[in-house]
Amino acid sequence: MRPGIETLAALPLFASFSGAQIAALNGLADLARVGPDEVLFREGDQIEELNILLAGFVTETHVQAGENALTDVIAPVRPIGFASAMLGAASPTGARTITSARLVVIPAAELRAMIRAKRGLALPFLDHALASLREQTLDLCHLKLRSSAQRLAEYLLGLIEDPELTPARFVLPYEKRFLAAKIGCSQENLSRAFAALRRVGVGTQQGIVIVRDIAALRAFAGLARPRDAAGDAAPAAGTTPRGSAAVTVSLLLGLLGGFSTTLFLS
Repeated sequence: MRPGIETLAALPLFASFSGAQIAALNGLADLARVGPDEVLFREGDQIEELNILLAGFVTETHVQAGENALTDVIAPVRPIGFASAMLGAASPTGARTITSARLVVIPAAELRAMIRAKRGLALPFLDHALASLREQTLDLCHLKLRSSAQRLAEYLLGLIEDPELTPARFVLPYEKRFLAAKIGCSQENLSRAFAALRRVGVGTQQGIVIVRDIAALRAFAGLARPRDAAGDAAPAAGTTPRGSAAVTVSLLLGLLGGFSTTLFLS
């Protein structure tokens, strides 16, 4: 099943594609519907397709001591295995669905060929890689400078739809073991983080979270004001796996060729 021209045209990565190019891309792409706990690719696999998550949640995994450790959770709308697909390289992580998911699947070799044929098509891809690199820098700062309880507080703030409504109530989008991977801690530390947040009015019951004092939670997280991009909110161009953005920038500069010199020197 094809994803459809309207679906592809709405994706920020293809903002520079003309109507004809979108139509050609639609002829190459598939719309995949995948059930929960399905492997999209494994660590070390050669990534031959760019997967763009439209709906559902996907976890990244990395083999540690013979086990698949969870390293992150990807929410829509985002590409999965972006750097490896664009490089035509083996993936440093695996990917498995948490929930049922809907994905646009595009042959990577054909996509790279389209970009090389018209260098301007690479600009949204470069924007995406640079935005992801900036995100990863912020993530690294948070991991080093903030406690797991503070990171959890910021994540929960991102799930609050109406910051004026008190108390705020919402359902966690996935199990706590995936939440631990999302904020970068063990499940044991996540339990301690939730216990610490009880002191600022955060309660949980069977996946439902109640925030009784949003201002107190924001102060605990060290945020001066609400952040629009907390939690699973995706940047306009999506997110790449951790550690992949810098090498993706190098790839895209290669795709841009001589134009990249003008781009960065002007």
